[in-house]
Formats: sequence, C-alpha cells, structure tokens
Amino acid sequence: MYFNKLSEWPSSKILKRIIILAIILLLIVYPIMTYFFMISDFPVGFIQSQLSFSGEILKLYYSATDINLYLIGQLLDYGFMLGYGLIFFSVSVLIARIFEQESKAKQIGLIIVLLGIAAALFDALENVFILITLADPFGFPNIIAIIHSLFALFKYICFILVLGYIIIAAIAQLIQLIKK
Repeated sequence: MYFNKLSEWPSSKILKRIIILAIILLLIVYPIMTYFFMISDFPVGFIQSQLSFSGEILKLYYSATDINLYLIGQLLDYGFMLGYGLIFFSVSVLIARIFEQESKAKQIGLIIVLLGIAAALFDALENVFILITLADPFGFPNIIAIIHSLFALFKYICFILVLGYIIIAAIAQLIQLIKK
C-alpha cells in the first residue's frame, strides 16, 4: 500500500506533540474566532449558511452582518482548520498503527488520514470562496456561493468519516483490550 510510510513516520512521539500543539492552537483560536462571528451578528449557524447553495440567501445574511467583523472570523478560521487538521492527521495515524500490519482496519485508517487532511483543505477552499463573496458581499455571482457550498459539503463528509473512524476504531481497540 502507498501509505505504509505512515506506519513509521512521523514517530509516535512527534505525533503526540503535534496533537498537544494543535489543541493549544484550537484553545487559542476558537474562542477568538467565535467571538468575532458572534459580534458580527451573522444571523444563522455555520451549517445553514455554508450549505445554502444560494448567493441570494448569503446576500440576505450579509445584509444583517458586520462584514468586517465577519471577515476577521473567517481569517481566524484558518487557524482552526490547521488545528483540527493536525489533530485528525495525528490521531488517525496513531490509531491506524495499532492494527495489524496488513489488516483492512489499518489500510482504511491510513486512507482516513488523507481524508482528515482533505477536510481541512476543503475547508480552506471553502473559505477562499467566502472571502471572494465578502469582497463584494452584495454583488458576487451565484456560482461563487454554489462552489463555496460544495466545498463545505465535501468538508463535512470528510470530517464525519474521519471522526466516525476515530470513534469506531478507538472503541474496537478498547474492546480488544478488555477481552485480553
């Protein structure tokens, strides 16, 4: 398999350090980012706005929003993406390494590692299109909102798959430990 390099590199010690640093990053960025989104008065939740697939709906949301404050929140979101992307990568690699070398669970786990990275990359691309809409919040073409929502959809699919794998694999490992 192409991903076998991840069975050895980076070391478990480095992955654990990455997790700690990513958690620290999230603990710093998330409250500040959330604060800016809150004071911007953006009228709906993230999922509702990100999956709107409509420029007209986004323009309506933007009309009730302090665009400059919302923009700061969007820029801070890149720190959030980095944090959760690093956590997904590191935790997925560590869990995949627990399974036997040639097992399907290990192979799936190493593919899941890529989905964790993909989630953060789709999120970054989604934000690029959000930033484009914010450059002209009432005049951007509808296709920009559609592309923004597609990247958000891909992000959520990857996010759910990775999180699901981490939870299921951790439970499976816990059950194996209890049986021993």
